[in-house]
Amino acid sequence: MTNFARSERLALAALLREVGPDAPTLCDGWSTRDLAVHIVIRDRYPSAMAGEASEVTAKIPFLNKRAEQRRRELGELDWKQLVGMVAEGPGMLSPVGWGPGEILANTVEFYVHVEDVRRARRGWTRRNILPELEQQLWSALPTMVRLPPWRPETAVKFIAPGVGEFSFGKTDVKSKVVSGKPSEIVLYALGRQEQAQVEVRSEKI
Repeated sequence: MTNFARSERLALAALLREVGPDAPTLCDGWSTRDLAVHIVIRDRYPSAMAGEASEVTAKIPFLNKRAEQRRRELGELDWKQLVGMVAEGPGMLSPVGWGPGEILANTVEFYVHVEDVRRARRGWTRRNILPELEQQLWSALPTMVRLPPWRPETAVKFIAPGVGEFSFGKTDVKSKVVSGKPSEIVLYALGRQEQAQVEVRSEKI
């Protein structure tokens, strides 16, 4: 099985080198440098990541201070060094550094962040996504949409023609039906609704 977590990480690193540290992204208010800093913190400093990852831990002064310190230190690194850390990835002790944790968390994470950089640029076109990657993204989607901050507030049904479908939330109510390729549905579900190439309609599910 192809390790798309790794190949998408390397694709992101190559794209960061190409566009530089000040390019826009789809992450609200983040430049490419901000995105690279976020990834390195996620990979290497879980306690600092906790300081920015939830409403609860973000209010703990010690964790919040640690997160801010790490962001500042990493943000001052030479761009080539910072992108090198993105490409290198986490150590084996990281919960997202090996095994199922890497495949589940990082395949989606790095596919989405590649598109965050690509689709923030003018004239972007949709990549040809391999069927195997489409399947891995689809398999991860039910877990991802059950986690904050991506959990939908209302019922929604996702349909990937020829791949599958599943519903989230109350049934027997009129709500959203989102259909398209798994890779596009993932972008929609994870907050990139304006750029995701999907069909959205309302119906009883």
